[in-house]
Parts: sequence; structure tokens; C-alpha cells
Amino acid sequence: MGLNLFTLAGALCAQAVPPQAAVLHASTGSTVNADGSVTPLYTATPVQIVVQPPGPQDLQLVEGLGQLAELRVVYVNAPVHALSRTLQTGGDILEFSGSDWLVTRSVEDWAADTSGESEWVKVVVTRQLPASA
Repeated sequence: MGLNLFTLAGALCAQAVPPQAAVLHASTGSTVNADGSVTPLYTATPVQIVVQPPGPQDLQLVEGLGQLAELRVVYVNAPVHALSRTLQTGGDILEFSGSDWLVTRSVEDWAADTSGESEWVKVVVTRQLPASA
């Protein structure tokens, strides 16, 4: 694949914002249950991420949604996808800091190779409410 910019930049940025371990739950589709309800399916993969609060430009991207939610910007060295009804992809979840975070917007996708895999991505994530006990 060549030069990995995420690894190079990550080594420099780690002094200011250290990476943290996370689990990427990549959507692999869904299954329809006997009662007609739909259960999403995921593949879990451990990843290293860099988490930052959203900046003004990131907030402008979601301003039209009228969300009152906890948002973060995440950089990750893995293919991560926001929900795209057109492409029928996404709905990925990142698990970190004791919470599940839904990938709500893909902001940047760098160095996609010929297979379509990303070298790294910048995404906006939204904290999800915990499941009721």
C-alpha cells in the first residue's frame, strides 16, 4: 500500500493526544426475525483511535440535524462507515470510554487504495443511550 500517513502522523500527535483502544463494530447487514423485527449484525475488530471534541467545522456538518447529543470526532486507521441508505452500508459503532458511539458522519477518507479500503478516516460519532436493563 506504500507510505502509511496515519502511522507517521499518529506518532507525532500521540504526544499531545494519545491513541486509545476501541472496538469497531462494523455493520455486516441484518437478519429478519420470525416476529418481523430486524436485528443488525456486526463484526467486532479491535482498533486504535484518536478522539477529539468536535470543532466548529465539524459542528456545522451536523447543525442541520438539530441534535442535542454528545458528539466526538474520531480518527481511526480502519474502514469505518456512516449510514448510507443509498449505498446500503454503514451503521458502524465504535465502542470506547465505556459507551457505544454511532458513526453519524464520515468527514474525511484518506488514501483509499484500489480495493476501496481506507488508510484512515475522520468520522463524527454520537454517544448512544445504554440499553434498558
